[in-house]
This record gives sequence, C-alpha cells and structure tokens, in this order.
Amino acid sequence: MKRSPDFQSLQLTEEPPEDDEDDPFTAKLMSFEQGGSDFVPVCVGRSTLQAMNNREVLVKKWPSPLKYQYYRSLLPDVSITLCSSCNRLFHTDDYELLVLQRNCCPFCRKPAEHL
Repeated sequence: MKRSPDFQSLQLTEEPPEDDEDDPFTAKLMSFEQGGSDFVPVCVGRSTLQAMNNREVLVKKWPSPLKYQYYRSLLPDVSITLCSSCNRLFHTDDYELLVLQRNCCPFCRKPAEHL
C-alpha cells in the first residue's frame, strides 16, 4: 500500500524512548506506578549526579554534620524555587508572589532582602 505525502501519522507504542532506559528515576517511577512495592527513593552515585542536567537537580545544603540532599525534578517544565534559609521547595510563581506580598519567605519568614 502506497502512502500519500499529503498526511502525517503518529504511532503510539508502549515502549519507552531509548534515552530513558539508563534513567534510574524513570525506571523506579514506572515500577511504582505499575503497582510495584512501596515507593523507595532512588539513590545514585556521584557519577550519575554529575551526568544529570543541572536544571533538574535541586540541592538542599544543610549545615554540618548533616549531608547535602539532592532531588531531581521529574517535571522539568515546572519551575521550582528552593529557599536558602529553610530549605523548603516551592513552585516559583507561588513563592515569588508570596515574597512580594509578605516581603519574606512564606515558611520561615526570613526577610526578602536576606533571601
């Protein structure tokens, strides 16, 4: 059967894109959504963290003796802001609006000029 150049088609398959195969986060999330066991956070090594996109990784920098905590945004289109004072995560739009309204962090109330 000949295909006419006058139309386009889209084929949906159950197979994930090739670039997600090496992504431990996507694999773990998929197994959780398919009725797997209880969710367990994904732990990766230094080399995996270095290979990740900087825009998708959020770092909570805790004072010593606590270790830094790394989080990956699974929705990179959703902008997230981290308060450097209380280490709370906020949707950027909500955070900026509340800081402008209250002139402080909405959680820890640190003044905006020190954020």
